[in-house]
Amino acid sequence: MKLPRKLQAAALLATLALVVLAYLPGLRGPFVFDDYPNILNNPAVAVTEFTPQALGAAALSNTSGPLGRPLAALSFGIDHYRAGGFYPLAFKLSNLAIHLLNVLLVYALAGRLARRLGAGEMAPTVGLFCALLWGLHPLQLTSVLYVVQRMTSLAATFTLAAMLCWLQARELWAGSGAGGAGDTANVGPVGPTGTSRRASTGEGQTSGYAALTRPTGWLLACGVLFVLGMLSKENAILLPLYLGVIELCLWRWHDTADADHGRRAATWFFAVTLLAPLLVGLALFVWQPGLLLDGYASRPFTLGERLLTEARVLWFYVGLVLLPTPARLGLYHDDIATSTGLLEPWTTLLALDGWLVVLMAALLLRRRAPAFTFGVLWFLAGHVLESTVVPLEIAHEHRNYLPSFGLLFAAVYGVARFARHTGNRRVYAVLGLATALALGFGTFGRAASWHSEETIIEALYRHHPQSASAQQMMGELMLKRYGQPAQAVAHYRRAYELAPWETGYAIRAAWADRAAGEPVPTLAEQDVIAKALRERPLPPTTLIALQSLSDCALAGEAPCRDLTPALLAWLAAAAENPRINAVSLTQVTINYGQICLQTDRFDQGLAWVQSAYRRSSQPVFRLMEANFRMLQGDLDGASAVLDEVRRVPELSATDAGHLAVLRDAIANRRAGAVAGDGPPR
Repeated sequence: MKLPRKLQAAALLATLALVVLAYLPGLRGPFVFDDYPNILNNPAVAVTEFTPQALGAAALSNTSGPLGRPLAALSFGIDHYRAGGFYPLAFKLSNLAIHLLNVLLVYALAGRLARRLGAGEMAPTVGLFCALLWGLHPLQLTSVLYVVQRMTSLAATFTLAAMLCWLQARELWAGSGAGGAGDTANVGPVGPTGTSRRASTGEGQTSGYAALTRPTGWLLACGVLFVLGMLSKENAILLPLYLGVIELCLWRWHDTADADHGRRAATWFFAVTLLAPLLVGLALFVWQPGLLLDGYASRPFTLGERLLTEARVLWFYVGLVLLPTPARLGLYHDDIATSTGLLEPWTTLLALDGWLVVLMAALLLRRRAPAFTFGVLWFLAGHVLESTVVPLEIAHEHRNYLPSFGLLFAAVYGVARFARHTGNRRVYAVLGLATALALGFGTFGRAASWHSEETIIEALYRHHPQSASAQQMMGELMLKRYGQPAQAVAHYRRAYELAPWETGYAIRAAWADRAAGEPVPTLAEQDVIAKALRERPLPPTTLIALQSLSDCALAGEAPCRDLTPALLAWLAAAAENPRINAVSLTQVTINYGQICLQTDRFDQGLAWVQSAYRRSSQPVFRLMEANFRMLQGDLDGASAVLDEVRRVPELSATDAGHLAVLRDAIANRRAGAVAGDGPPR
């Protein structure tokens, strides 16, 4: 059934309208969770002047990933400037606009792939249903309403656009234009063998030259988009792998029309973009394995355990794509048990065997069922980075933003072929629309639960009571929003039972206990937490708990002030943990020193920062030493320390500012002593 162009355009506009309606309830929801460190608490993102300096600072302000994701960070800064502040609606509208653009790109890509597979006049219909199902799928919600996940959707935008550029170049190389298997159409003067039909004339030679240079332009555009994608989020580096899947499934190696220039060009392309980086990566791992393995120091699982667990997680993702029920969806999925062996749990071996069977079937059926092969390989390719060796958390839904397209395309294309074979196209079209509407209602209902932080947490807790993160967030809700610290304690302790490696939950429980009027933990209880901080992994949640309690103590809040001696012991224990990374160690050390300054523990603080400087010769520790000496009345000693710091080459602007403040403070104290205001302190 061929759709007229006007009907295609109307159907596509209706698709976009349905996507907007599905997300409408959640657009006025709040910033949540990781939005705070990446956006709200990042002063460089608060762009108030549209100048190169301000925009550059915003772009370079993020520390996520090895590249810093500057394009995503820049877009946050532009949103702040455009809205005149951190208004969630403005940021979420930008996310929705990116998602709508991706729906259009999915429509174009799916239609082109279907045409290449031989769908003919059915190709636009396949593209339309793929865009409809993909755009309305509830699994995509966190990539739209969770503002910081713009990093994922923006990277997908550039990746999808790069794929379309590659397909254009590839078809020009092969000499088949927009046609493909089952098509006879060609573009311009290029014939089915990739050579000019008028090569014997001057005009033909000119046309042939133009045809050969045109793929280069498309390939260059593909490369530029590839780089832009990686500057949005590093998983755009999977583009060559996605293109390799397209090459394997859509171009037949035995086709004579594709055997010369196109095949050779594609071979060189994949040799450069796939084989070379793989060899470089392996060499880098052999040379410096710590670049990968050190990340597992803060995780409660090993590299082997993560790989075993991900086999089960990938099947879980497949289930979410095919049957996204509310009870299975959630912001966190830390209730998935870690696989510690092939039979622990027993489903680990079953999951590995299942993937082996599916992968073998996909490769064996490449010629007979290329769409099935495409769906399997595309899905697995999309998880090569975030679901294998990289030491990330076990599972997150946004990791399926692009990989889910492969499964949906295979399903839609298979149904379209079956409908054409049986002649019941309208029946299956109605079923497809019903499925899309069901997905849309699911997204609408889920978006409605994202209208406030309370409803987000309550929905997560309701559907995932065995999630330690859900229990911890309910504890935060009870303590900070509802003023019920006793109930918060129960949730924190339950979280600690579910994830005993997360010492931060025990710290929060002690904090909430004190807020509820309970006594300060006994020395024995404090020592249990200190021992865990010294010996167990230090995941981000534990370090955040220490930072939050430190901030609370520095603010002088009564429950935290009472916990100051325990907090200092816990910070010291965390600093002794051999698994702590350099950045976290610096922050823990600074927090210890600042609390000593705030509570007049000058001797204790001076000894601490001197020891820290011997371990890591960072100027910030010498500056803190000068501060302690000044407060003890040793102005000459403080000045001598500052003179040493001043001679440090390439002193940072922050440290230079602190140095100037301390010099002024010392000068004021000297002047006060001369004026008879008392002894300098």
